[in-house]
Amino acid sequence: METFSSDDILDRLKTALSLKSDTDLGNRLGVSKAAISNWRKRNTIDYPLVFSFCEHINIDWLITGRGDMELKAPQTNSYLPQSELMDRIVNQAKEIGRLEAELAETKKHAERLAALVDTDASARVG
Repeated sequence: METFSSDDILDRLKTALSLKSDTDLGNRLGVSKAAISNWRKRNTIDYPLVFSFCEHINIDWLITGRGDMELKAPQTNSYLPQSELMDRIVNQAKEIGRLEAELAETKKHAERLAALVDTDASARVG
């Protein structure tokens, strides 16, 4: 799965909104500059908040940098409206986060089991 940089997304959002600094971006989004800095450090973004400012912005461009920055016309998808697509993206991002946390817990559990097996094997040998 391709991973996208929050730095790139935030920089593209600043470009699209004609903003110069992270402070300006934070003010526009209604969050502190520290929140923007945390998003950059953790490579996470409050997607629902960001998308709420993207009615005229091509979401594909915002996330990947591909395509045109501005939507050429109100995007009409014969299958799903853009708002529903954005909701799906947000839900998928949440699901990815949940699955990543679950994977981390599974790895910890596997490490604990491996340690127990090593301890048991050492006790039998000794």
